[in-house]
Amino acid sequence: MNFKKVELNGFKSFADKTEIKFDNGVTCIVGPNGCGKSNVADAIRWVFGEQSAKTMRGSSMQDVIFGGTQQRKSQSFCEVTLTFDNSTKMFPDLEYDEVAFTRRLFRSGESEYLINKQPCRMKDIVDRLHAVGLGKEGYSIIGQGKIEQIMNAKPEDRRSIFEEATGIIVFKSRRQDIERRLANSYNNLNIFLQRMGEVEHMLTPLARQAEKTKKYRELYGQLKQGEINLYIYKHDNAADARAQVNAVTARVQGQIDEARARIEALDRRYEEDRKRLSESDELLQELGDKILQYTVDMQKKEGDVNLIRERIAFLKQQGEADAADAEAARGRLTAIAEESAAALSSAEELEKKIAASQRESATLSEEIKELNQKLSEYEALSDESQRSVIDTIENLSEIRQNIGTLSAQKEAVEERISELFAAAEKLRAERAEDEKSLAECEDWYKEVVEYVSREKELRGEKEEKIAALNAEADKVSEEIFQCNARISALEDRKRFYQNVKDDFEGYKFSVKKLMSDARKDASLSSLIRGVIADIVKTDEKYEVAIETAFGGAMQNVVTATSDDARKLIEYLKRTRGGQVTFLPVQSLKPRYETEYTRRALKEKGAIGLANELVRYDKYYDNVIYNLIGNTLIADNIANATDIAKKYPHAFRIVTLDGDVISTGGSMTGGSRREGGGNFLANERRIEQAQADIAAAAKERESLTARRAKLEAEKENAAKQLEQLRESFQEARSRAAALSEKRETLKTKLEESAKQLRTHEDSLAVLNERRKGIDTAFSTSSQGEEEIARRKSDAEGESGRRKEEHDKIRSELGERNLRMNALQVYIAQYRAGMESSRADAARLAREKEELEKRISDAKENEKNIAATVADLEEMAEKAALTPEQREELNALRAKKDAVTREKETLNAGLEGIMGQTRELNDRIEQLSEQRHAQEIELTRIDTELENLQARIEEEYQETYETCLQYKEEDFDPAEGQRAVNRLKREINALGAINHNALEEYEALNEQYQEMTAQRDDVQKGIDDTTAALEELKGEMQKQFDEGFNQINENFKKLFKELFGGGRAELQMDYSECDDPLSAGVEIVACPPGKKLTKISLLSGGERALTAIAILFAILMLRPMPFCVLDEIEAALDEANVDKFAQFLKKFAKETQFIVITHRKPTMEKADCLFGVTMEEKGVSKIVSVKLSEVESRLGGDTVA
Repeated sequence: MNFKKVELNGFKSFADKTEIKFDNGVTCIVGPNGCGKSNVADAIRWVFGEQSAKTMRGSSMQDVIFGGTQQRKSQSFCEVTLTFDNSTKMFPDLEYDEVAFTRRLFRSGESEYLINKQPCRMKDIVDRLHAVGLGKEGYSIIGQGKIEQIMNAKPEDRRSIFEEATGIIVFKSRRQDIERRLANSYNNLNIFLQRMGEVEHMLTPLARQAEKTKKYRELYGQLKQGEINLYIYKHDNAADARAQVNAVTARVQGQIDEARARIEALDRRYEEDRKRLSESDELLQELGDKILQYTVDMQKKEGDVNLIRERIAFLKQQGEADAADAEAARGRLTAIAEESAAALSSAEELEKKIAASQRESATLSEEIKELNQKLSEYEALSDESQRSVIDTIENLSEIRQNIGTLSAQKEAVEERISELFAAAEKLRAERAEDEKSLAECEDWYKEVVEYVSREKELRGEKEEKIAALNAEADKVSEEIFQCNARISALEDRKRFYQNVKDDFEGYKFSVKKLMSDARKDASLSSLIRGVIADIVKTDEKYEVAIETAFGGAMQNVVTATSDDARKLIEYLKRTRGGQVTFLPVQSLKPRYETEYTRRALKEKGAIGLANELVRYDKYYDNVIYNLIGNTLIADNIANATDIAKKYPHAFRIVTLDGDVISTGGSMTGGSRREGGGNFLANERRIEQAQADIAAAAKERESLTARRAKLEAEKENAAKQLEQLRESFQEARSRAAALSEKRETLKTKLEESAKQLRTHEDSLAVLNERRKGIDTAFSTSSQGEEEIARRKSDAEGESGRRKEEHDKIRSELGERNLRMNALQVYIAQYRAGMESSRADAARLAREKEELEKRISDAKENEKNIAATVADLEEMAEKAALTPEQREELNALRAKKDAVTREKETLNAGLEGIMGQTRELNDRIEQLSEQRHAQEIELTRIDTELENLQARIEEEYQETYETCLQYKEEDFDPAEGQRAVNRLKREINALGAINHNALEEYEALNEQYQEMTAQRDDVQKGIDDTTAALEELKGEMQKQFDEGFNQINENFKKLFKELFGGGRAELQMDYSECDDPLSAGVEIVACPPGKKLTKISLLSGGERALTAIAILFAILMLRPMPFCVLDEIEAALDEANVDKFAQFLKKFAKETQFIVITHRKPTMEKADCLFGVTMEEKGVSKIVSVKLSEVESRLGGDTVA
């Protein structure tokens, strides 16, 4: 005995703690449908490690916890324990005679796993069960689902069944692990190759940088020799150069003084003309005021005249309107006279009609009185005739009583006939309904059969969709991998540029050292605001121009105050850190743009001012304006030259290509090396790399979301496939139900036909009886006719009198109707008469109002005429006199003369101003020349100071120490050309990485290490591939051996179960490249049939064939125990008996726990348990006998 017992507590319907003990051999668990039998199999599967809630027949794993009933509360956890006999060391690593595996689940979602009440992992339990051939995916638990899987699965899906049976499922997990490790190795190799590519990409330029560094050091030594000799020469000849510049400056100053004297004379003349012009302005003002006064008065009087004339026109219009109103009133008076006469005439006519109607009404009243008297006399005679008719009716009633009896009998017969006829009609209607239902049933049955026939097609479509989703998901995963690789490369690039920034690459040694020290020393860092390259930013298209405009100042260090700069200089001296130029924000004087600079912005090719094209904190305004103030940016050298010609020496111009035109007129330019030292571009490249990383990360996020969506679609497609399978299963069940319903309807139609014939026979008998009653009814009716004749004579006399009576009543009705009509006419005539008289009164009032309006209009006409005459007299008095008009014209002529004189003075002033501007321009030019000489003088000193500073800073030499390098026959011009050439050659080298040699060696060493690692990874891939191929060979060998043995077992068992026939298992290699993926076809030929595939067998034959395969597998690999859940449900009685015998036979090697309804299986059981639900929703276990099962469940259940 291997499996001793199972203990359930709160698991599904087993609310109470329940223990089921198992013996060797066959143990059957029985019970009615819905009692919870299959929950025992679910409990065993659950402990075996099942994680699918759907497999456990629930929507979530918490559904396995007892959910409560109407009488019980739900439980907070469930627990199942499986106890095994370990006396034979079934589990060799556990030193116990009994081993209990426990799984516990809490409603909160937490799980616990125990071995002999000691906590462990689920993997610990699953691994030990797998080691002895037990598991949720193996053949420890076999239900109808496993049978369906064997029968309905595709050949390639069916293969997994035999892989489990042959034991290569363990190798399969190892194979998957090896393939996963192989895939990871390939991923690692790709990463190594990508990183090596990056290193190779960096190694090549670094090698070039190392070569440049060697060249740089050679040129640097020659440059040092040349600059030191140039410095010695300029130091020794500086005094003579200053004297020459001072002489030129004195000559230019004399010319400036002469021009200024001429300007003073022109200024005096200008002031005189301005005074005369001012007097002219005053006179013009005076004349203008007078003319304005006359003009205002004239306009005012003209306005008064216009106002009077508008008043006259208005009064005339008003008079015309009054006249028109009076004329209309006169016309209306004529119409009123006619309307009034018509209204009075109408009233008289209506009064006459009222009198005539009243006379006719009196005559009708007399006639109505006479007709009422005649009507009373005829009503008295009618009562006497009525009594004679009543006596005749009494004799007639006795005869009619006999007729009534016959009528009742006839009605009873006819009522029965109606009932039978209605019943027959109802049967016919029911037959029609049943025939309709039968036709519908036939149609449904055909539709369901047709739907089932499409199972392969529809399932194939779903499976193709799942395959397509898998392919797309793999593609997206590859894109995510590429995206990750791109992000890694971008991050490396960003780190490279960031290192360049952080290490101050390209800066001179002294600046680089100072900024590096400041990072480490907080007190030093607090004195520094930053270098110019860090403070300013600009757009990419202006980077070359702005960096050229700043020049060497890009490496200058900005401080807040001069004291901070002084402290930093002292620090450099103490540490011998070289020389650095400092820019104190508070001490620098800004250089603002001039008016010429602003005007130049409108010229062709001008882009803007340099200080306006950079972005910086306004705190640094003094620094920026000092360095690039009054600097114009142009698009190209051609336009820049045109602007410089138009505004000579006014401002510095820098082009987008880095060409420079200085205020002194010198031009610097030429080709620039691509990617040359650009401090501003480095920061932009860092930002660009960050933006590219963000974009790639966003793309990766989108791809990840897409992959998740595809996974969800795959899961949904799998669910749809499962639903489709269930749908076809349901359709097959529905087809069976429709077939049964069709037979039932046919039987019902045959029975209704028999009942209809019985009703028709009864109707024939009742019709004969009704004919006899009709004969007796005819005899009684003859006596009734004689009495009826006498009654008819009496009624005839009464009828004639009634006609006279009705005629009188008709005449009376007509007279009453005429009387009512006359009363209505009289009321209408009176209303019309009153309306006509009211209209006459209204028209009289309207006539009085119109006569008054005509009288008022005549009075207004007289008043308007008088007012118009007065207004015309006022208009004549308001106009200007001829004398006033003549004086106004004289003033205007004088004003024109003064205006012409003023224009002459203005022209003279313009001439003076023109001469003054010319002289000022001359002075400005001379000042520029003087300024140029001053600049030249400053340049001599500055150049000497800069050269001295460079010598001290760059070479750490003084004048005295430089003398050791002096060349006696040194030619300064040739020396300057040599220095310029060397500088160009050094500049042509571009940014020099002074650590390039060391960096190259380090990077090359790293590359060699990566090469070795790549080779190791490649070797690992080769070894893993070889191991995989070896494992595949071993798997194929074990599978072939096991499959062949199962096939032989299957052939033998098939013949035993079917009593003959033949069957075999065939490998299908037609649709696969890998032999380990080949499908398995089941070919069976029951006795008396042709060899065919299992899909073409009947349901019972398919189930028995599948059971034969299961037993064939058990013959190959006997298991410690096996749970069978109603796998023989589809078998008939004879085949169930065969199944039970085989079960008993195999029970010698395997302990069976069988959940069943079938009696033959129960009869072979060594132990029988029953599952009941005495309390609704709660399962309990009882030990029962077979006879008790039959009595409780019924003979049909266990048949």
